[in-house]
Amino acid sequence: MVSALLASASVPTVLVVDDSSALRQLTVGVLRRVGYTVLEASDGREGLDTALREQPDLILCDIHMPVLDGWDLVREARSSEALGTTPVLMLTSDNDRLSVRRAMAAGADDYLTKPWTQAELLSAVTSLLEKAERYKADAVRSQDQLRSAVLATILHELRTPMVSLVGSTELLLTRRNRYSPERVQGMLEDVHRSAQALTRTISRMMDWAELSGAGASSNTAPVLHHLPVTQAIEEVLGSSAFAKEVQSVLKVPPETQGGVFASHPVQVRLEACHVQCWGPDFYKVMTELLVNALRFSKPGRPVGVTGKAIGHELYQLEIANLGVAMPERFIAQIGALSQADRDLHEQQGMGLGLAIGQLAAKRNGATLQVTRFDGMPTVVRLVFRTAKVRADALPGSQAQSISDCA
Repeated sequence: MVSALLASASVPTVLVVDDSSALRQLTVGVLRRVGYTVLEASDGREGLDTALREQPDLILCDIHMPVLDGWDLVREARSSEALGTTPVLMLTSDNDRLSVRRAMAAGADDYLTKPWTQAELLSAVTSLLEKAERYKADAVRSQDQLRSAVLATILHELRTPMVSLVGSTELLLTRRNRYSPERVQGMLEDVHRSAQALTRTISRMMDWAELSGAGASSNTAPVLHHLPVTQAIEEVLGSSAFAKEVQSVLKVPPETQGGVFASHPVQVRLEACHVQCWGPDFYKVMTELLVNALRFSKPGRPVGVTGKAIGHELYQLEIANLGVAMPERFIAQIGALSQADRDLHEQQGMGLGLAIGQLAAKRNGATLQVTRFDGMPTVVRLVFRTAKVRADALPGSQAQSISDCA
């Protein structure tokens, strides 16, 4: 298995991080003898800096080290997009379950207890590198599926309003004198609706392309804001932009009753908290998810928005609705511009709501998951990092650094 990996086009690079010079040199020697490219570091901070700079294919990491221990090294690596999926093998002299469990909880992929044999080391290294190769292959296949999905759907989504635009304008240009003013007015309204639909589709395609990096020269991380969740969601629901989006997607007249959209009450129950997220991305994510929930809800049934702190570092938002179930294959292909049972539930947007929400969440260090998709209810969960705010920014408080959702 080792020879197969080393026979590939590029020789894997392994980073060995250990404060024991003797053990580090032993590990490095074993790996170099079989042909791996090996980097080394003598403490956790040096190891993390080297990993960020060199992008190794695998990290071997001791646990007990100065400056930055193995647990913190893995934790910081996992919070970095560059090292988020890099496999990590923990090398430890600890044989108790607590240390092993803590290592795995920090984000390690496997562990090896000292003293190890050469065969054990090479077997563990080979296994993790092969797993990483499979992961990369899956990612390539996902991208291929994505491109196929784009080709399969984009023509329909763009062609439908274009046909209406061309047909209506051609009739107006050639036969307008034959139509009553009322008929002309109706045709102009159809033209306007088709133009709006086309504009929305193109705009959402551009959003998706920018977020995924497919249509931009760079996809730099935004400046994160410390957003008060309750206020931010109130602003989304109370904005004219959200009301127009609901009206455009659900084809309903503007609502006059607060908190009700297309006959669906939006019920909000939130613990107060500040989260780390760029404001425009937060509004974009919430708009996409709420419009999706309203679109697939049973007539008159409410959409729920709940939020609570998870410990001191995370905040969980859930959007739930009773309605159409999402097929498992659709959930598995979020981001691939697919649609849930398109033949049964025609929807403009090509399933982009979840894809845009997922990508916008990701670039803010948040996660988006569909935790339940049977429609009884369907639940979409967002998990944000919480933000520490200064108490002097809150009314009637003394100046100090606090977490407002502890």
